[in-house]
Amino acid sequence: MQQILYQNYKEDKGSFKRTLKSKEVERAVTLHPVKDPNYQYRIFNYLRSVSILKQRQRQVQLLREVHLMDQLLGHRTLDGGETQRVGLMPGLNRFVAHDTDEVIPWEFFNKPIFSQFNNNPKRALEASLSGALDDAVMQVMELVNRNARVRGRTIDFKEILYGYRRVNPLVGTDYILDLLLIYRKHKGRKMTVQVRRHAYLQQSFMQIELIEENPIFRPKASVGEHVLHLFQKVAGRQGSVGAEQDKHKEVIHFIMPLAGRYKIFQRFMLNFEDVCLRRREPVRLIVVLYVNPEETDAYSKSVDLLQRYQRHYGADRIEIVHAQGQFSRGRGLELGAQRCHSDALLFMVDVDILMTPSSLTRIRLNTLLGRQVYFPIVFSQYDPQPVCEAQPQHCQCHANEGCTLIPTDFSSSAGYWRQFGFGIATMYRSDMLSVGGFDQSIVGWGKEDVDLYTKFIESNLTVFRAVDPGMTHVFHAITCDPSLDAAQLTMCVNSKAQSYAAAPLLANQVYAMPDIMRRHEKHALNIGR
Repeated sequence: MQQILYQNYKEDKGSFKRTLKSKEVERAVTLHPVKDPNYQYRIFNYLRSVSILKQRQRQVQLLREVHLMDQLLGHRTLDGGETQRVGLMPGLNRFVAHDTDEVIPWEFFNKPIFSQFNNNPKRALEASLSGALDDAVMQVMELVNRNARVRGRTIDFKEILYGYRRVNPLVGTDYILDLLLIYRKHKGRKMTVQVRRHAYLQQSFMQIELIEENPIFRPKASVGEHVLHLFQKVAGRQGSVGAEQDKHKEVIHFIMPLAGRYKIFQRFMLNFEDVCLRRREPVRLIVVLYVNPEETDAYSKSVDLLQRYQRHYGADRIEIVHAQGQFSRGRGLELGAQRCHSDALLFMVDVDILMTPSSLTRIRLNTLLGRQVYFPIVFSQYDPQPVCEAQPQHCQCHANEGCTLIPTDFSSSAGYWRQFGFGIATMYRSDMLSVGGFDQSIVGWGKEDVDLYTKFIESNLTVFRAVDPGMTHVFHAITCDPSLDAAQLTMCVNSKAQSYAAAPLLANQVYAMPDIMRRHEKHALNIGR
């Protein structure tokens, strides 16, 4: 009876934070005590997801039967191969590679995971992968114990000793797991022993589902529009305030703090002019200028440059905000955001970013008021000097400026996707205020973006991350101030090291140094003496 009317004494208030994915919860009729509405909704949502998962599994089984009957009857599928793809029987050879580039490598994990898809090949298991493994193991144990009462034995899961995983974007996810199980025999001679078994699992992707959505936004009405609406209402005429408009035409407010770096700023403005101003895109640029003591004339030059653009394209498109004190990116972004209304779409950008027009569309469509913020994963270039010396095909050279990497070259030799960079972000002003905005006490390099990203993660807003092939972070030398906070200094040093060159290129340089590669032989000779 205790298992049917399940009592959770392990956690406070019956939260089921750690015991939700368990066989006791699956078998129980009621869960007690659960008095917090948030926990009640979480349990309800989880049980609904389990029901959906079972229905999808049943759907896959039916599609496999349909595919098998089509083969027996000699029929061809008429849906472009979707039913045939999903209906393929399980097997590790459902996808056959035609050359070495198509071979999908396996990732190995025991406690950490070892993968070639990450700059750090050894890292901790992500929460998403850990949750996927829990779901897979739970389904396996449910199948194993389906007829446990008849067989007079039960098998309980203890742990995963090690495993392999690969993801085929066309078919699904494959697992090879080494499971440590507990075998309990109830009939005849009772016994309890530990056993190890290999499990070969596949999670098939379902058919592609396309949802057509008309992207719209409701612009904030001005005071004059409100007054006009009141007059129209008194006169008996229909008028609308903040009517829905096409989201492709929504105004993007670029906000960029800047201190010095005038030549880099010139390059940014040329790109901004080509992508936004000449194309008459609905954008607005807000530059927050700090005085850099090491570049005293850069401040006045930047002001003159912006004023020239204002005269040519209009002061309403470009705004200058003068900031006082030591440079703080978080405080600069807050000053720029204060110049925008609450429903403004903000784009936090760096002076080192080069972009294409397609990025503007992704900014608008991936940022949803009150629902979603967008942190694009930009392509960060390596140091041109070692790359251009070893692989000049990735570079473009100019007589006066030297060699630089090609901005549209996204190969692994030219740079890397900055998966742990959160400085480039788009959000609505009201959503930023709802989580508390930037921590303006952070001074110097980095950390303010991680702080804001963490706030969004802990909020009810969805954080959307995706590779943006239209944004390139051009390389610049990084100088880490030793007086920085310990966490900031560590982040700065790691970013500087990661941006030097690709690991294969550095490895080839080490292989070319006999003194380093043969140091173990010298060590062995010294020991022999």
